[in-house]
Amino acid sequence: MRSIPVATRMLAWLALATLLAAIPADSARGPYAALARQPGRWPIAHWRPDDGIRLPDTLADDPLAPMLYRIHTYFAGHEVNGVTMDSRYAINPSEAIRMGVVSQLLGYAELAKVRPGIFLREIDAHGRFLAARLDSVRSGSPFDGMLGYSLVQGFEQTHDSTLFEAGRVVIEELEAIPTSQCVLNGGLMVAMATADWANLTGDAVARQKTSDIIGQLGPYQNADGSFPHWCWGSEDIHYTGWMAEELVLLQRMTADARIEPMLQRMGAFIEARLDSNGVSSYSGPCPGVPNCTQYYDSQHSGCSYDYDTRDWTVEPAYNAQLLDHLGSTAYLPVMRFLQSLESGGTWSDKYGYIPPPDDPEYPWSIADTSVANTSINFWILATVQTSRFLRGEPLPDWLLALPVGAVAAGGPAAGEGPRLELAGPNPSRAGATLRVSLPGGARGSLAVYDAAGRRVRTLERGALPPGTRTVAWDGRDEAGHACGAGIYFARLAAGPDTRAARIVLLR
Repeated sequence: MRSIPVATRMLAWLALATLLAAIPADSARGPYAALARQPGRWPIAHWRPDDGIRLPDTLADDPLAPMLYRIHTYFAGHEVNGVTMDSRYAINPSEAIRMGVVSQLLGYAELAKVRPGIFLREIDAHGRFLAARLDSVRSGSPFDGMLGYSLVQGFEQTHDSTLFEAGRVVIEELEAIPTSQCVLNGGLMVAMATADWANLTGDAVARQKTSDIIGQLGPYQNADGSFPHWCWGSEDIHYTGWMAEELVLLQRMTADARIEPMLQRMGAFIEARLDSNGVSSYSGPCPGVPNCTQYYDSQHSGCSYDYDTRDWTVEPAYNAQLLDHLGSTAYLPVMRFLQSLESGGTWSDKYGYIPPPDDPEYPWSIADTSVANTSINFWILATVQTSRFLRGEPLPDWLLALPVGAVAAGGPAAGEGPRLELAGPNPSRAGATLRVSLPGGARGSLAVYDAAGRRVRTLERGALPPGTRTVAWDGRDEAGHACGAGIYFARLAAGPDTRAARIVLLR
């Protein structure tokens, strides 16, 4: 692989040095101020790779867990002001941010879902980095959907209202884009953002936009299950895989019945294009037509103005995520191929088909260490890890070993305010276990609310005892009926103080 020219690197890093200003001070304004974290209070330890957690050098049968570990190790060792940037920021800021910082935030948010309380500092640093630079990193297009989705995901983990307000700005801009322009890959980015926003706030406009985007996707799917990138009717392995990542996440957020049939057909297409080593083949004989070759990348299958979508190092991860979702035996060969392209938790841009130097995509295809592609792979693989947890599979040892902030047996120290934390898995199919900590007795309540702010169940009311204890919510409302899948908030009111914790309920 060729490296980015020295002069280009110097200009990029000069721009990066200017970009990485100090993260702004805490802000807790607006209607969600009660959900915001308390400034300066991080009970969650900031884990780094030198904290004594180690994995054996040999890979398990499935490379997933060790690969995630090595990617995080790389990020933690190369961060500046809490984020790891791609040096090509100077070439296209919104593209570099979307593929790099945004994808890193989304990967950490996925892992935090399986173990509440881990990686909060990473999520906060990435989210506040984006919020502070919102004007320079927005593209004004549907591709800002990934940015909006990441900010909402960051808020849901940290309850930092700075991220909520930044996410609101992006979501409102996305809602204003005509739905007819929200198609294919970019459209699904919008749908991820609006789906998460609708679950969080109950926004009916966002919920309808999500449904409409999913509804208009079907006609674009080709007869063999593939999707195009830009041109109607072209067939593209890479973007079929990327759209599968987005659809899996949308299925998790919406339970839309139209998604799974599309995923099944996409999986059949991907399986047919893989060899026994998990490597994609971009051409093959035309069915039933002698001396004919059919192509499966955008540029060569009818979209001449598109760039060459072959052999990007993120493509095997996209394929693996879809194949894991479908339970396909092709998953392991693809993951092993992805691991063969890895170098110490990083990937290059491409493993073949490098464009000529006069191609506009040339700067994005020649890096030996691509922070952009490594970040996207991190997000995709973290999504696989979360999906496995939701299917009931155990977490890998390295995630279980990460320290999660715990309240001392005697409760919070004198002078601290009340605390409300999740003490069990989140998401869950059986409600939630809450850890309540009070420095002294107080009068108040502990209740569960839905995403629209309606009280679902009162768990405690009246005199609240001091110290630390756990309180269980069984996922039912006041009448004893099982609550539907969705986002809920537990809210603790203790004297003048309020605290909240987000609960994801599955059914």
